Amino acid sequence: MIKFVAPKIRFNCVLCGECCRRYWITVTLDDLANIYLNLGLLPSRVAALYPKAVAGDWGYPAVKLSDGREYYLVLRKKIDGSCIFTKWMNGELVCSIHDYKPLTCRYYPFIYRPGPVITMELYDGAIGYCPGIGKGNYYDLSREAATVSLSISSKKRLEEFVNKWNKEEADRGNLSAFMKRLDGEVIRLAAARASSS
Repeated sequence: MIKFVAPKIRFNCVLCGECCRRYWITVTLDDLANIYLNLGLLPSRVAALYPKAVAGDWGYPAVKLSDGREYYLVLRKKIDGSCIFTKWMNGELVCSIHDYKPLTCRYYPFIYRPGPVITMELYDGAIGYCPGIGKGNYYDLSREAATVSLSISSKKRLEEFVNKWNKEEADRGNLSAFMKRLDGEVIRLAAARASSS
């Protein structure tokens, strides 16, 4: 049984898509493997690198390239600024990969703090911005709390991959070389998952 504490808050996603436009969506190897297994799209087609110097500290591993800068691994965006996996349906901006969307998306507008008891909190940046806050019934965060250990292990796997890249390739590796390595790692991870199921 997972122990967690969460705010008593009314929340109902109103499918406005603003979070999909406002934020860069960080992804892990596991997130990218889910996309690959479901759509056959390699990370080099759906992922991008976003400069850490512009973003600030997101608490995610940062990829170093030969230009001397650090970058976060994120999903690409469309020209209108929305995530590449959003689409308009019946006047609403919806996620076309909802069933296997990245864990970051699954939590919004909440965040978690791991520990013996998981603490779920409302993300400060969502207050006054996300129109779903204060709507509907009190939101049960037990599903989100149940995925925290998966999120932690997923971030750890990404951190190991990024640290290995940074140690071996950062001085000479460019974006193309990183994406090639990323594609290979995600294919390997996806194959391991497929063979175990």
